[in-house]
Amino acid sequence: MARKPYQSALIPYEDEIIALRHRRPPTSYARIAELLLQKYKLSICRETIFRFVKVRSRGRKVYSYQRDVAPASSKSVKPAPQPADPGSRPPPKPKWEFKYSERYNLTRLSDEEAAARRKKLEEEGH
Repeated sequence: MARKPYQSALIPYEDEIIALRHRRPPTSYARIAELLLQKYKLSICRETIFRFVKVRSRGRKVYSYQRDVAPASSKSVKPAPQPADPGSRPPPKPKWEFKYSERYNLTRLSDEEAAARRKKLEEEGH
């Protein structure tokens, strides 16, 4: 006897899961599990929701996916604005920039001062 193929219990809620994950910041899987329990009385683990999204993510490192069929637009989810021309972006800022500070005494010693400090350290046994 042929068995019915497995179908996830999350399929009816797929659009809602997509909308929640596409928000910025994305809704956590644990929060999605809580919402499904409150709204639909569907008790499900956060790991199950993660696997559901991962299977449908087409092998991306950050697991997210969109339906091929355009669903009816939701009022709660707003699309992110896209730049007009991606080639005209300004260059990225450096992540770290050196800022000179007297606090750290980052000045080079003169030859005489350096020799005097070396002599003092040698006398102290360093």
